[in-house]
Amino acid sequence: MVGENIPTFHVLDTESSHGRYSREYKEIKFDDLVKFHGHACDGLYRGSYALSVALSDLFPDGIIDRTDLRVISRNSPCLGDAASYLTGGRIRFGTQDVENRPGVWYIVQKISTGLAISVTEEDGFFPDEISKMEASLSSVSGRALSERLDMLKEMQDKWVNDVLLNSKPSEHYHAKKIDYTWKEVQYKNKGIRTDVIFKDVI
Repeated sequence: MVGENIPTFHVLDTESSHGRYSREYKEIKFDDLVKFHGHACDGLYRGSYALSVALSDLFPDGIIDRTDLRVISRNSPCLGDAASYLTGGRIRFGTQDVENRPGVWYIVQKISTGLAISVTEEDGFFPDEISKMEASLSSVSGRALSERLDMLKEMQDKWVNDVLLNSKPSEHYHAKKIDYTWKEVQYKNKGIRTDVIFKDVI
């Protein structure tokens, strides 16, 4: 059935502004991610697929500790929002960063252990035709641009429905453990995330 491969995430957070770990995990579905990001698109689907593979390697028991993660992605609205929402990483707390490297990829690291997972989309999985159409948008205007935007969305949606949703995340998104040293996030207004300081208090 189309859609049965869309990952669901079980996440653990704290229970208050200065709280302990919650006693229960929360379930995040793709529709929740859409509400955070603003729309469903190929990038959001691809990001959630990729992150599901990385996070299952970091948390084999299936419960993702969003208080213990930092993440890096390409500076894409879709990929960055998926990273922030699903891992709890935020630039303002120094736990999310971006690099201008093309493609769909993430580096996700457990803060407590330093264990890092790199996950990438398989080359050729996303159609080159769609990538070229996206790149061409800046060269057109007016009615031609309007028509091209409609055409692009139709192509993206067709690929999602016909290809992506009929595949399992692990078929086209591949993760591996890497040695990674986290670099300080270059954001001068970074603050302290107070809602995780006392998470281990019994």
